[in-house]
Amino acid sequence: MSQDGKTFDLSKFDGQTVGVVTIAVGFALLIAFYVVRESIYLMIPVIMLEIGIYGMALGAFSYLRGARTAGRWGNDTAYSLFWGSMIAVIGSMWIAYDRLATIEALPAFVAVFLFYFGATMLIMNRNKTVRSRVW
Repeated sequence: MSQDGKTFDLSKFDGQTVGVVTIAVGFALLIAFYVVRESIYLMIPVIMLEIGIYGMALGAFSYLRGARTAGRWGNDTAYSLFWGSMIAVIGSMWIAYDRLATIEALPAFVAVFLFYFGATMLIMNRNKTVRSRVW
């Protein structure tokens, strides 16, 4: 599915993305089988954490994308930073919640996610709130 949700074209996938996702799945399998043996489903948040860090790196270092993706919707740095950090935060909170595993911790996790989301919205809309007045 494309970013506009209308088309799906396998030729649009970038080799760099396929490589990073494949490496992330490989590391997650290693971590799930050799480090965390009691629950294999923790492979999913590890993949989310790795891909989120990759997305944040692409947003922070936008020159890694190359020139052929310039101008397409969703390729700006704010888009990559927002969704990369969102995926990384959800993956890390999933891992932390699995380790704590008490229902009393759930409101704290919801609050941390809301603080993250609110701070992200404030940072992303920072340049829109400052307007110079012309009299």
